[in-house]
Amino acid sequence: MQQVLFWIPIKTWLTPNGIPLYGFGMMLFLAFAASMWLATRRAVKEGVSTDRLFDLAIWVFVGGIIGARIVFMIQYDVPLADWYKFWQGGIVFYGSAIGGWIGYGLVWLKSFRKYHIPTMKIADIIAPAVCVGLMVGRIGCLLNGCCYGHICTNGGGLSYPLLTAPARELVVGQGYQTVAGFMLDDATLAMPETGPAIVGAIEPGSAAAAAGLERGDIIRKANDENIDNVHQLRRLFENWPRGETKLALEVMRHGAQVSLAPFAPRSLRLFPTQVYESISMALLCFVLLAFMPYRQYYGEVFVLLMLGYAVHRFFNETLRDDTAPVFWKLTLSQVGSIGVFAAGIVLEICLRRFTTKLSAVNPSSGDRQTDAKNQPAKV
Repeated sequence: MQQVLFWIPIKTWLTPNGIPLYGFGMMLFLAFAASMWLATRRAVKEGVSTDRLFDLAIWVFVGGIIGARIVFMIQYDVPLADWYKFWQGGIVFYGSAIGGWIGYGLVWLKSFRKYHIPTMKIADIIAPAVCVGLMVGRIGCLLNGCCYGHICTNGGGLSYPLLTAPARELVVGQGYQTVAGFMLDDATLAMPETGPAIVGAIEPGSAAAAAGLERGDIIRKANDENIDNVHQLRRLFENWPRGETKLALEVMRHGAQVSLAPFAPRSLRLFPTQVYESISMALLCFVLLAFMPYRQYYGEVFVLLMLGYAVHRFFNETLRDDTAPVFWKLTLSQVGSIGVFAAGIVLEICLRRFTTKLSAVNPSSGDRQTDAKNQPAKV
């Protein structure tokens, strides 16, 4: 997990530490670039102008980002003032699918329909590119720490920097861990506004214990911020700087000031559901590309994407812990997966009933050489 990849050394009064380059935002950019690279290669093989594809991609990408962000905000009750902070994480793929199709519909009505390119042909072109985008995009989720899984008790999984990880809501909010590897003394907690921050119990084997923190230490400074009472320490943890993983403490011990080495608390190990999705999407991309020469109708590659992703997402959601059930113990994405799977079956039936079967293709030329009179109807 690396929320901030590095800081661009341009310091102003608005950016006193420099300009942060977020891992999620960078992966989002790379996902778009990689998707477009593959989509353009497929477009050339399908005989579709790459200029047309680029015009279309902007509308689909922008519509997808807006749709993904809106669904996330609805699902997690995000304030409207934070709608633009998508580079920090906070998008839902099924929302991007809806927004992407809306974007396609708008550009088709505006200009794209005059080119008479079947919609399902375009869908087949972008299907493998969607897999690549998801594969790279989930790496961004891993860097951001979002889309995390349940606590992994079998010795596997990944741990995250606890102070900055969204998974803190799970492991700290539900009482599995403390915020930084230690608790405050019960007596001092009774006076949060005036009582000093006196260390109570310390987690055995934690980073705080390894740094030398001891029971009875009085915390006087944390990351260069003076701590006079419990309330100030709580406020520091509640407003923790994004991307900062280490905590440096200065304590009073037996009347002497002691500076502890900076330490980075880690979370319990969680199922790496982001990694699972990246691997699944890489495999699904290979399946789609391998299936491409064997399709009988335009749109069947896209149908395979719908079915494959729906199955993966439904079961991957069972390992995630960042989404609450919305219907019959199913999360919103699981309900969406069922809908997408059903829609994929319906779409396949419609393709077989209402479109024309592709003619035989020359194996050396792929799908570019098709009989003009057997072109499928637009769907």
